[in-house]
Amino acid sequence: MVALAMSMAQGDPVDSARKSFNACLTTFTNAALEAKKTPADFTKEASSACAAEKTTLMDAMIKSEMQYGGKKADAESYATEETQMIIDSYVGSYGDYLSSNIRHGN
Repeated sequence: MVALAMSMAQGDPVDSARKSFNACLTTFTNAALEAKKTPADFTKEASSACAAEKTTLMDAMIKSEMQYGGKKADAESYATEETQMIIDSYVGSYGDYLSSNIRHGN
């Protein structure tokens, strides 16, 4: 019971890593908007942006999935898909932010 309470107090590692990855991508996106990068350039650069945060998130997801009995290959596939969906959401909205001159997170 105490261990459960302590783990809940520390927060979910996946959730924390996801927040860090999103914060980094928001900063990256806003910098690209300030630089008026084209959507094509942004798309190319987005996949390699925030590499450390992405790795941390993927590692946390893989560890979490495997704790529930998942296979490593399935956990890695899931983590890859999930992180790519996050990147795709930033790529998908970039053109709208660029054309409206609004920054991400505002």
